[in-house]
Amino acid sequence: MENLINILVTGGGAPGAPGIIKALRSVNRFNLFSCDVHSVTAGKLLANDYFTVLQGDNEEYCNDLLTKCLQRNIKVIFPITTKELIPLSVNKSIFKQNGIDIIVSDFEPLQIANNKGLLYQHLQNADIAVPSFFVTNTLDEFKKAAQQLGYPNTKFIFKPCQANGSRGFRIVENGKSEHDLLFNEKPNATFISYEKTIEILSEKPFPSLVVSEYLPGKEYTVDCLVENGKTQFIIPRSRDKMNNGISVAGTIEKNQEIIDYCRSILDSLPLDGPIGIQVKYSSKNAPLLVEINPRIQGTSVACIGAGVNIPAVCVYQKLAFQSEEISVKWGTQFIRYYDELYFDE
Repeated sequence: MENLINILVTGGGAPGAPGIIKALRSVNRFNLFSCDVHSVTAGKLLANDYFTVLQGDNEEYCNDLLTKCLQRNIKVIFPITTKELIPLSVNKSIFKQNGIDIIVSDFEPLQIANNKGLLYQHLQNADIAVPSFFVTNTLDEFKKAAQQLGYPNTKFIFKPCQANGSRGFRIVENGKSEHDLLFNEKPNATFISYEKTIEILSEKPFPSLVVSEYLPGKEYTVDCLVENGKTQFIIPRSRDKMNNGISVAGTIEKNQEIIDYCRSILDSLPLDGPIGIQVKYSSKNAPLLVEINPRIQGTSVACIGAGVNIPAVCVYQKLAFQSEEISVKWGTQFIRYYDELYFDE
C-alpha cells in the first residue's frame, strides 16, 4: 500500500474546517491532522490525529507549530484562519528547509490583500474598478467620508482595514431605527444608525476604517487557484442565502463578467494558492470587489458538487502531483446545513 502523506489543516474549530477536512479525507493518499488553540473541536473528531497550538498571532506560534509538525512528520500545512497567514508567510522558508510546505502567499502581496485600504488603493492605481472609498482614522475623517459618499441621502458601509470575517462591518442607513433593530432584526444584523455609529466611535480610538459606497446588487463568492503567478481556475458562486456572513445556499455560476474582473485583480497582485474573492454588483450593475480572502474559503467545498475538490487540488499542486483536468459542472446548486459529532470525554 502506498505510504500516506501527512497533511495538517489548522483552525480545527473554524466553521469551514469540517468541510475542508472531509474533502481531503476523500483522497486516499493523505493522512489528515488538525490543530487549534482549543482542545476539543470538530477538527479533532474528524481528523486522523490532532494537537493544540498557540494563537496564530502569538510571536511563538510558528516555533511551536514547526516543532509539533516535525514530531509528526507533516509535509504540508493548509492554513485556514486569517491571523496565522502573515506569520506563516514570513516563516515559510524555515518550514521549507525542514521539509514542510505551507499553502500561503508571499509576504508582500499577502500584506496588501489582508488590508482593505491598501488593497483598494493598489487596485485603483492599477486602473481596476473598486467601490468609491475613503480610509479614515479619526471621527472627523469618518464624518467627512460619509458626507462625500452622499449620506444622509445614500447609505454606506464601513469595515476595519484589517479584520476577520464580518467583525466591525456595518451598513449605515439614514433613519434606521434602533427600536426596529432591537425587536425586528436578529442580533447579527449588519445595519446600524449613523447616530449610534458616531456614539460608538466617539468612545475611544478606533482602528483604520475603510468607508465605502454600499453595493446593493447580487453578491458572489469566487474561488480561485493561482500557481506560480498563473491563474488555474476562477469559479463564481452566488450567495443566495447567508447565515452570520457564511454562504448557506447558492449556485455555481459561469458569470464571465465576474471571471474576467477577478482575473484582472489576480493578474495585478502575485498571490499564490487558493484565493477567495468577494464581489457584489453596484447600483450601476457593475461587479466590484468587496474583499479578498488570501486563503482557502470554508465554503469552497460547495464546489465539490460541481466536480472540483478545491482543497485536494491545492494540496496536489503543492506536492507537484498530477491532478485531473478541471471540469466545472456549471449551474450546480448547493445548500449547507448543520451536522453533529459525538464523543466521550
